[in-house]
Formats: sequence, structure tokens, C-alpha cells
Amino acid sequence: MSKREEAVRRHKQGYNCAQAVACCYCEEMGIDERTVFEFMEGFGLGMGGMEATCGAVSGAVAVLGRLNSTGNLGKPDSKGATYQLTRELVRRFRIKNQSTVCRELKGMTTGTMIRSCQGCIEDSVKILEDILDRME
Repeated sequence: MSKREEAVRRHKQGYNCAQAVACCYCEEMGIDERTVFEFMEGFGLGMGGMEATCGAVSGAVAVLGRLNSTGNLGKPDSKGATYQLTRELVRRFRIKNQSTVCRELKGMTTGTMIRSCQGCIEDSVKILEDILDRME
């Protein structure tokens, strides 16, 4: 099963968009699924109220941070590179979907949905996979 299929399956099980994306990468991140699930809980539904960043994008950004960070607490030296990867992910998602804001993607203000949650999950995972492939 691909990461995209796995993320969609998790979402259909009741995981929010952020959890559905991030929990697919537990093994790669070296973190148990319950911990990732708990950390990502508040990021679903555009950070709990559709006003902010799409949960699927937030989940992908969390994975990027975990996998790119050097974890150097004394001298945080990987932030710039992680920010660059994050900007790429967000830029590519925005180009594909016109927005990264949950409310806008769901058409809450216009009445016209731009992208479904499943579509946002699939797009976020696809972009994340492309970026991670280059990091290897």
C-alpha cells in the first residue's frame, strides 16, 4: 500500500488530516504512532477551526521537520534547510490547490469547494514523497 493510500485509509478510520499524513511516517521518524497521533491532534480542521493551514499540509511539515532536523539543541543548525523544504512543500500545494487555508479549500466563504480532505491528503503526501526522495 502506498503512503497516499495509507493516509487516505487512516482518514477514513477517523484520523484528522494531519494525523492521517504524519502517522504514515512513524517508522521513518522513529516515533510510535500513538505519540504522533497525539501531537498532531490539534492541527486537524485547519488548526481546530478551519481558519488556518490545512491539516494535511501541517502533517507533512511536521514530518519534514522531524526527518530534516539535526536535533542539535546547543546549536540549531538545520532550521534554514528545513524552512526551505517547508516553503517548497507549501508553494507546490498552493500552486496545485490555490490555497493552504482549510476554510478556503473547503469553500466555506465562497460556497465552492476547491479540494476535498482526501484530495488535500493525497496532494500533501505526493509532494512530501517527492521532497523526501530528493533528501535520500
